[in-house]
This record gives sequence, structure tokens and C-alpha cells, in this order.
Amino acid sequence: MTIKIKIAFADDSILQRALIRNIIDHNKIFHLLFVCSDGKELVEQLESGTELPQACLIDLHMPLMNGIETANRIREKFPSIKVFGYTSSIKESEIEVFHKSGVKMIFNKSNINITLQQIQRFLTANS
Repeated sequence: MTIKIKIAFADDSILQRALIRNIIDHNKIFHLLFVCSDGKELVEQLESGTELPQACLIDLHMPLMNGIETANRIREKFPSIKVFGYTSSIKESEIEVFHKSGVKMIFNKSNINITLQQIQRFLTANS
């Protein structure tokens, strides 16, 4: 039995959440622990004491708690979790602030399969 990489995902887009759930459900590398509609919900899930993911993939623009604030909270409370950014933003200033919040890498929303491959490579190289 292969051990899968445990991942959590937060995005306010229903379409993106359905897409990631569908792709990971058919993926042999990742196990999706939970999908959240915003950063606040993700942090609450992590704090609930359930199984923790090895990685979180979070959108930059979300209501209640955006990706920058979410990344900062996860880094402070759960330093072992690797956080990756996921955005359609092309604003350099936003990307820079997102990087400073502690995300390991930032991906464009254009291709989730490439994003997951890069996360796998990063986690494998840094484990």
C-alpha cells in the first residue's frame, strides 16, 4: 500500500473546490483530508484536532480570511504544515505579500495537475 500525501484545500469558488475534489479523488498520490470555502474554515478544521495534512493549498482571495492571513495563521500554529498558494492574480504586489506570508510556492489556477505535481516534488525533496 502506497502512503498518500495528505492535503487540505481552501477556495471560495465552488467550481474550484469541485474540480480539486474530482482530480484528487482519481489521484494515487494525494489524499484530500478536507475542502474549505475560506481560510477561516480551514484554520478551524486544523484546530479541531482532526488529522492534520502535510500540505495546504489555499487561494489568495477568499472572504472572512484571505490566503495571506490564512498562511500566517497556519505557519504560527502548525509550522510542520507546508502551505502553497493558489491564485489567478497577476498583481506582483499581491504575489510578493503572499510569498512573505510563508507560502512555499505560488501556483496559477490554470492547471491543477501541474500544481499537484509541483507540490509532490517539493514535499518529496524536502521530507
